[in-house]
Amino acid sequence: MFSPMYIQEAVDRWHYYPPPDNGSYSYPWLWYDGNPHGGWIDSTWRVKIENRLSVPASVTITMWGTYNAGNGSGIIYARFRNDSTAAITGRALFVVTEDSIYYAGTNGDNWHNHVARDYLPDQNGQTITIPPADSITLNRNFTIQSAWPSNRCQILTWLQNDNLTPDSTKPMYQGAIKKVAELVAIDEFSIFRIPAPAIRAHPNPAHRVVQFDLDQPPGSEYSIQIFDPTGRQIKSFTGTIISINQTVVWNLNKKLSDGVYFFKFQNNNDIYWSKIIIAK
Repeated sequence: MFSPMYIQEAVDRWHYYPPPDNGSYSYPWLWYDGNPHGGWIDSTWRVKIENRLSVPASVTITMWGTYNAGNGSGIIYARFRNDSTAAITGRALFVVTEDSIYYAGTNGDNWHNHVARDYLPDQNGQTITIPPADSITLNRNFTIQSAWPSNRCQILTWLQNDNLTPDSTKPMYQGAIKKVAELVAIDEFSIFRIPAPAIRAHPNPAHRVVQFDLDQPPGSEYSIQIFDPTGRQIKSFTGTIISINQTVVWNLNKKLSDGVYFFKFQNNNDIYWSKIIIAK
């Protein structure tokens, strides 16, 4: 490993796979689906990768999240949808990587991309089972350290079969990538928040509808504004509280994309911000 880019999690993940070179680990070596397909600088690498890319995937992954550049913290969500007619069990992994790192390595390569910076939460990942035509949404907290330029960082996720197939592969059902710079840059905690019981949004994650339960005294005026991941207002509700435990229902548009949405609740004196996850 190159010492400036060394992290133990990456080495441990590397050693998770069967050794390719007479029982020992070596590089550069072509790996895909968790299996060595070629030796040192093999001229057939590109063809092998292109052939694998042409195989239809049984899983679709959608990623979204938020990032606070002020403290370098964020949260990433990934929705794994099973597009097949049978249940799928696999190991879901998340990793923060960095591109365009200049380091004169001993092998003559000076520029390095997709360098692993941090596995979320570690290199072991999480085993999940997705029923047919169903989905599972996972989320991971992450931190971008000051030494990693956020505009060169991405978060990768993939779902991989843990069982060795006859050709000694561990097939990856699907993978996805999201640039940190593309995540929603909204700090919903920067605005004064009234106690949470004043409003409750459920279910969360939501599929078809979101119900807002308002715990306000009768006669109070209120407004609820809903914003998409870019910060654009897409829906609003206003009114006067008529009875205790009044509810407001938001019927989700079928064209609404999965992701993190924000809502602002305001009554006569206070403002409350929170978020809703939509995963249809």
